[in-house]
Amino acid sequence: MKHWFSRLLGVAAVLFAFSACEKDETQATLTPSNSPTLRASTNSVVLTQANAAQTAITYTWTPISSFSWQNASSEYQPAVTYTIQLDRQGNNFASPANISAGNGPTTALTVEALNTSLNTLGLAPGTATPLEARLRASYAANAPLYSEVLPLTATAYRVCVAPRDASGAEIVWSIIGPAGVDWDTDVVLTYDCDTRTYGTTRALNAGEFKFRRNRDWGTNYGDDGADGALELNGANITVAAAGNYTIKLDLNATPKPTFTLTRR
Repeated sequence: MKHWFSRLLGVAAVLFAFSACEKDETQATLTPSNSPTLRASTNSVVLTQANAAQTAITYTWTPISSFSWQNASSEYQPAVTYTIQLDRQGNNFASPANISAGNGPTTALTVEALNTSLNTLGLAPGTATPLEARLRASYAANAPLYSEVLPLTATAYRVCVAPRDASGAEIVWSIIGPAGVDWDTDVVLTYDCDTRTYGTTRALNAGEFKFRRNRDWGTNYGDDGADGALELNGANITVAAAGNYTIKLDLNATPKPTFTLTRR
């Protein structure tokens, strides 16, 4: 009798385990109402550092509008994360650059933000490169959804960082004087990473100017000998006639810093 009762308990345990497995196999499923779509304001961009703050491209996209559940004891609308992915054409998004798309329905990428992403892909600066773009929608633990793939040809730039002082602040060089505007207004020069010089091309007045650092007279240069070599606190530099000029300041020249003033 005891042996028969033990066998009965064993059979009951097997049936219970089988029943539990059947219940475990009935899983809740989550189905999105639609797949995301993606459109772009342009399919070709040439990026330059001078336009870093401008919008390079605007993506317009359709988010997932709702979800439906099956076999769920409790239903909820999961949070969805949208990401714009960029990769080289033909790479099948094996190692894409990922850019947060926000909540939509548009995502405007600045020149700087797009260039940063392109640099992660190893694009050669100044070279038009074929790319592909898509929108990735991730939710819960499910496999992500993707939009259609859009073509994009992009030309990235090499980031140019002007010299900094000990505090990390950018060092600014400018010209000041009536040849530019007046003795109270600085005309800021642009740093060129390739030549390591400061310069600008602009209209100048007939008159005088000097170079100075960080809009302050504490460090200023003039030209005592009118020979293109600069001296600290040197003489004012004269522009003989009004016109368009290119100014270049070379602080790395030896034995003294130099400048050129070329009429265009």
